[in-house]
Amino acid sequence: MKLKLISVIAVLVLLVTGCAQTTAVTPAQSTAQKTSYITPKQSVEQYIKQTYEKNYAPFYNIKSLSLTTISESTKGTYTATTLLKATKTLKYSTVDSLPYIKGALSILNLQNYPFNQAQSQKVNILKQKNPQLTSNQIQRVITFLDKTYQELTKYIGSSYDSYLFLYVSVPLTASKTINTSSLKVMVEQPHYERVNLSSFKPLSTEDMTNEGKKDMQQVISGKIMPLSKTFYDPWKVAEYADKYTSNSVKYCPGTSVASDPSKWNNTKWPYSSSLCDSDCADFASQALNYAGLSISAGRWERLKDSSNGWPWTSSSGLRNYLLNQRKVVRLVEPWQIRVGGIITTNKGHTMIVVRNDTIETLTDAHTNDRFHEPVLPHSSWYYLNSW
Repeated sequence: MKLKLISVIAVLVLLVTGCAQTTAVTPAQSTAQKTSYITPKQSVEQYIKQTYEKNYAPFYNIKSLSLTTISESTKGTYTATTLLKATKTLKYSTVDSLPYIKGALSILNLQNYPFNQAQSQKVNILKQKNPQLTSNQIQRVITFLDKTYQELTKYIGSSYDSYLFLYVSVPLTASKTINTSSLKVMVEQPHYERVNLSSFKPLSTEDMTNEGKKDMQQVISGKIMPLSKTFYDPWKVAEYADKYTSNSVKYCPGTSVASDPSKWNNTKWPYSSSLCDSDCADFASQALNYAGLSISAGRWERLKDSSNGWPWTSSSGLRNYLLNQRKVVRLVEPWQIRVGGIITTNKGHTMIVVRNDTIETLTDAHTNDRFHEPVLPHSSWYYLNSW
């Protein structure tokens, strides 16, 4: 009898302890459950990184993506302004393999261009592959390709940073979470234009190839005519622009214009309050002057050229001066713009091109003060090349 009683007690103990083991929550498990909650900010950051990678990974090796929150609010709707920094390199190991270049070369019946070979060898190869081309056409082709390869070669294998200002808005649920299907992330563009992040991406490979084909056909036909000489160093323009701008989150007093004059070149060009919220053309003029374009007294001279339409500080005035009066630039299509080029918009804004690898165009500017900001092409803007 005692033996049976002991056995029953043992079974009951096992049953009780077994239940305890399957239902008890340890402190570690409790902590894990609490930390599994994803905040709206974390959800947004995850969405931004995934969307950016989806748009850009076909063309770039993305080394890192980092987000800096500038402002945010959680009152009923989660809203935030965020700066995205992307560090990446081109996936293409040669200039010849870039879709735009492949398209251009296909018109010439070439798979690669002998950029580093002597001029005579380039002429012979082009004549052999394109017997229908005249000597003048061949020379135009060589000039265009040499200039293009000279720039693009610098980008192959070289890491660089680009920045996007993003504006986030999404309703909060009762549990203070978000549904990403309701998430809106907009990318800043000039004139306070905003483009949905999902649509902010390079052209397709096919479209880039077609752009290259079209441009080479225009070179051959004479519609693209590079300048006979370069009047200033385009790389110096980019160097100056990179040094004297920033991704400012400060504002010119009383305006909504992002401006940080403490980062400007106040030693050479003293700050003027009249330019606090309208310094875009002034900044471009400074860069051009630094790059070798000399001042023209009374005609292109800071705050002293009113009789000539203020070309130093006016966006439309600068465009007219460079293109029609000084004749140191030529008007090109958006995908033909190169480093050191100037973009002026139809609404009166000026940007400096600091990189165009045929996939992404980066610009620097003042008012808004921006550093390495990508811009999408616009048919109504003016694109000015220095060659």
